[in-house]
Amino acid sequence: MKKLSLYFISLFTIAAFTACNENFEDWAAPQTNEPEDAKSLLFEVANTSTSFDLATISADSIELAKQTKLSNDAETTVTYDIQIDKAADFAAKLQCPATLSNGNLKVAKADLQKVVETLYGKRPEARSLVIRVNAYVATPKEQVSKAQSSNLNITVTPKAPLIESAYYLIGNMNGWADADASKLIKLVHSGNDVYDDPIFTALLKVPAACYWKVIPQSRVDALNAGTSSNVWGDGVLGCAINGDTSAEGKLITADPQAMQIEAAGWVRITLNMMEYTYKVEALGEISPYLWIPGNHQGWAPDKAPKLYSANMDMVYTGHLYLNGGFKLTGQPSWPSGGVGVDYGYSYFNTLTNNITDDGGNLAVAEGFYYVKSNMGTKAIEAAKTEWSIIGAAVGGWDPANDVVMSYDKTTNCWSVTTNLLAGEFKFRANKDWGINMGGTAEKLTFNNGTNLQIAAAGNYTVKLYLTNDESSYCTLTKN
Repeated sequence: MKKLSLYFISLFTIAAFTACNENFEDWAAPQTNEPEDAKSLLFEVANTSTSFDLATISADSIELAKQTKLSNDAETTVTYDIQIDKAADFAAKLQCPATLSNGNLKVAKADLQKVVETLYGKRPEARSLVIRVNAYVATPKEQVSKAQSSNLNITVTPKAPLIESAYYLIGNMNGWADADASKLIKLVHSGNDVYDDPIFTALLKVPAACYWKVIPQSRVDALNAGTSSNVWGDGVLGCAINGDTSAEGKLITADPQAMQIEAAGWVRITLNMMEYTYKVEALGEISPYLWIPGNHQGWAPDKAPKLYSANMDMVYTGHLYLNGGFKLTGQPSWPSGGVGVDYGYSYFNTLTNNITDDGGNLAVAEGFYYVKSNMGTKAIEAAKTEWSIIGAAVGGWDPANDVVMSYDKTTNCWSVTTNLLAGEFKFRANKDWGINMGGTAEKLTFNNGTNLQIAAAGNYTVKLYLTNDESSYCTLTKN
């Protein structure tokens, strides 16, 4: 049985160490000049287990070690805590309170969970930890000595629900297309670790009496791999009562029934997969898009690039090539017969210096722009941008390492061929962090995305396709 032997150190004066058969005594120096007999404490503990899965432990506290020998007189009291870290240097300085009861050294399960989350995050994987026990010996005259054990290596798996990498909507909004994964509606995620950010959202227009369920990535993978003929199976999420019209509720996987959205229109669906809950917000007829026809594409709204309101808060953003005059439209067509709206120069109260009046239209000099329009406050801005790559993959995060990309307006693509190192990177505009893109290669998001990753060093062709927060992406091709 492996044992943790305690080494005693005075909190005020470093004491000499003496050893005998793995038991150690501390001869504490007095705190005051008043003489007092030295107190000694013999304490030996043995680990009872080295692996703990917090999801399977029902008790509120966990036994990390067992006392096998204790010797101190009644005039002294002993209290305990446990230091925990990834490595034996204990650099994180994390501690848990501990108790000794009936010879068992215990720590609260909630405290251990919190420590693991602090060191590693919430993902439920076995995590390697180093622990050591501190014992504090107090005499009646409040002299205190500290006893510190040798190190013990353990593994702890934090408690967390299963969260998959992606989730999809199925229902009346897509004809219950259970055999065609391409027709499922993928919820949006930040690209961060799903255990650090368990929120998935979707903005969509639904018909009246829209029934819906949630399909996890594993079911889509099974369909695509041909191991299943449809998306139904383990992991599908729904509610307890079929046709439940509640605006929010609990998601279940055992006999899941369909939720129902009663009124037609735009809605925002939010899933919190750490809590396994859903929320439905009715947004009415507000569109998440504004179209931008103009000189840059022949004034054709149906073929125009779109601004996107990620939060349906009347703030629309996007990236696009502009050349002279343009307008915003609330639909992919010009107003006709009193139906539809468009917005020119006179609509806005606040405009940036880049935007001028071109005979009633908005206008900018030729270039690639980040456009932001707050339709609630009638403000619009257009920042001309030149994009580059920055990060460890190009030699570091210093501005001197920015690798500038070239723009092709025919393909609407920023690109560069360059040598990249294994490591992280991001895209940013004008060699500044005010406008940047991160997330994943398949889905780039504005200013709050995680760093992207180059797995292996080499020469790469990087292509960046910027539209808006709904559909921007990049490709990384090793040459």
